Amino acid sequence: MKARTLLTLVLWGIAALFIAPTCAPPPEETGGGGPAAGARPERFDDAERPAEEFFVLENEHLWTKWSTRGGGCVQVRLKDYTSRLDVEGPLAEEDWLVLYNAPEARPPAAGGEPGAVNYRRRDGLRLWEPKGVLGTDLDAADWTLEGIRDTAGGGREAVLRLRTPAGVELEKRLRVPAGARHVELDFTATPTEEVSATGYLHFRLGTGGGVLVERDRFYPNPYAAAGRFEEGRAEDMEIFRPRGKLPPDRNAAASWRGRFAFVLEGSKYFLSAIRPIGEVFEGAVCEVLLDQERYEELVLEAFPAEERDRALAVLGAVRDLGAAAAADQAAAAVGEDPSYVASVLDRFRRRTAELAASGYAGAWMRTSIAGDFQVHVGGPGSAPESQSFQWYLGPKDPAVFAQGYEPLVSVIEHVDYGGSFFYRIFFTEWIAPAILALLKLFHLVTGNWGAAIILLTILVRASLFPVNRHSQVKMAVYQAKMAKVKPQLDEINRKYAKDPAKKQEATMKLYREHRLSPPLGGCLPMLLQFPVFIGLFAALRCSILLRQQPFVGWIRDLSRPDALIDFGGPVLDFFPFSGVTTLNVLPIVMVFLWVAHQRSMPKPTDPQQAQMQKMMAFMPILFGVMLYNYAAGLSLYMITSSALGIFEQKVIKKRWPVAAPAVGK
Repeated sequence: MKARTLLTLVLWGIAALFIAPTCAPPPEETGGGGPAAGARPERFDDAERPAEEFFVLENEHLWTKWSTRGGGCVQVRLKDYTSRLDVEGPLAEEDWLVLYNAPEARPPAAGGEPGAVNYRRRDGLRLWEPKGVLGTDLDAADWTLEGIRDTAGGGREAVLRLRTPAGVELEKRLRVPAGARHVELDFTATPTEEVSATGYLHFRLGTGGGVLVERDRFYPNPYAAAGRFEEGRAEDMEIFRPRGKLPPDRNAAASWRGRFAFVLEGSKYFLSAIRPIGEVFEGAVCEVLLDQERYEELVLEAFPAEERDRALAVLGAVRDLGAAAAADQAAAAVGEDPSYVASVLDRFRRRTAELAASGYAGAWMRTSIAGDFQVHVGGPGSAPESQSFQWYLGPKDPAVFAQGYEPLVSVIEHVDYGGSFFYRIFFTEWIAPAILALLKLFHLVTGNWGAAIILLTILVRASLFPVNRHSQVKMAVYQAKMAKVKPQLDEINRKYAKDPAKKQEATMKLYREHRLSPPLGGCLPMLLQFPVFIGLFAALRCSILLRQQPFVGWIRDLSRPDALIDFGGPVLDFFPFSGVTTLNVLPIVMVFLWVAHQRSMPKPTDPQQAQMQKMMAFMPILFGVMLYNYAAGLSLYMITSSALGIFEQKVIKKRWPVAAPAVGK
């Protein structure tokens, strides 16, 4: 009996240990030694130069906005995705999903020297030369736009040029091919007659740090990753996740040596990935950037949850009126008492000063990654040297990756399905894709992803029914034997009530005489369901297939909590209620059915089994708390599974009872 109890508790414990880390960031992952950051103080002299120019390149899927200052991308929109749930039909321009926004600059205070927390705006496809031999900052220089033209097949192309003080002329030819989900970059270095920098020049090409992220405690994002190139493919991944702290070198929060097929900035559903064409990156470096949204959240911690909307209105009025506005002006604008406005401003100033003094601790939650490459520059009259790159901007979808972006499949395999010990021991790397394939099949039949999850659950339960039935027969035999020896067990309990050691010895002797041992196969159905449960957990955690997919009624997104009612903030300011911001009905129904399923099961006659059942009674509540804010699709799976279990107990077992066989000695 102890073995079965132990196995069951171990299974539940593994599940709890697996799910708990997803509610909080895992330990910080940093790279081993790598190339030096090559960081130099950044210049903040934009005000002294002419205004930068912007231009747009687009196709059917992508809308990209570029700047001549640095020749990088300041914004990317996806025309076939949206962040809204209420959009039907073709998407209007204002509905396009903003996939990338260049992180804003953090210049030093007026007259101050740049420090570790200061940096210029970080554009996408950022190019720079860390050793400084060209005599200029490439990502801050003003490039010359030499025109935009249509390309064969309906794409768009722009050419940017920059002549450096070292006598090397650089060209960035940017191209958005028709029908593609990527930008192509052809980078060329040409020596002029005045060239002074020859040999192999070291460059870096980075993602920028502004990819769209989902605020999800079950999926910490964004992250940076580099795919190690071995045997012709990306065999392994180096991963860096920002943790909110300012590292000793912000420009090289993690760095890795080696050959890399690509570098990427990833989030829950989307990727910004750069890969060299026909070559590899010779190293990768990550930097951390300030997350403005997280910074604002930290500032608002100076105000109680119930006061934050009121304080935000005051701060908004002050911002609109100007920093020099008097408190009574802002008070009149929002209908507040001037003393209260003064109190809000005082708390705001003190909190922002505290964060600045701490180096903005907790707000360094953005990351960018760059790949290292070299271009050879010869003497005057030498031929130009070029290197081409592809910048993928789109969903983390294997079906899309199959359209020419095959190397990126390894991101899902290594980061999403193989990124933890618990995923690996349950073969999630193979099971999660199989589950998604079945869901796709059922979706083709039903046209609804929620119905597909229900059909998947029925299939799993039906597949395990023979195993479950066999376990029930074994358990019936065991229960019959236990009923036969119960009088003797009662006598042992009475005789040795005050001597636990002798009671244990006599009980074990009786078990041996009657060959009594609990059937371990009774846990087999649960064990076989665990990979499915964890695989579905992993798939719902990051699969874009279920993003914004409705089920019925108020359940409009199966990848998020069902959120019948939005409370507008935490119910209370202490755990676990601090995480409750919406009324999620499905987890409550899930817990209710789990408890009902347990109560529908026969009461065990064995004391140890009865004790185990009492212990297990708390597990539904624990898992209900842990999964309260998880995807509605997983709750739907568990609700269906519990309902089928109750149906089996109440209907199938009555019509097809498991007969307790006659047992001999």
